[in-house]
Amino acid sequence: MGGEHALWLNNIRANPEVTLRFRRDTLSGTARDPHNDAERQAVRDAFCGSTHPFDYAENMFHRKGLPTRAKVIELHTAWLEGGSPVIVDVES
Repeated sequence: MGGEHALWLNNIRANPEVTLRFRRDTLSGTARDPHNDAERQAVRDAFCGSTHPFDYAENMFHRKGLPTRAKVIELHTAWLEGGSPVIVDVES
């Protein structure tokens, strides 16, 4: 994902106003780095703490063998530790 040198991250830090598009919804917000250890832990819990059906298919593209919950969590943990997570504070 490029870590600290990713162009998308440079763009967000230069202009943190972002738009998130989902199938039926569009949300606006402000992107930022986690402020403290509690926020970093919340990001880790959200990204690495649970698995969903798509995660197993995703894992098949990135890891050998049959996907398991442990492999999914390991993959997501590696991505998180090698990347630069951002938090988006969504406007209400």
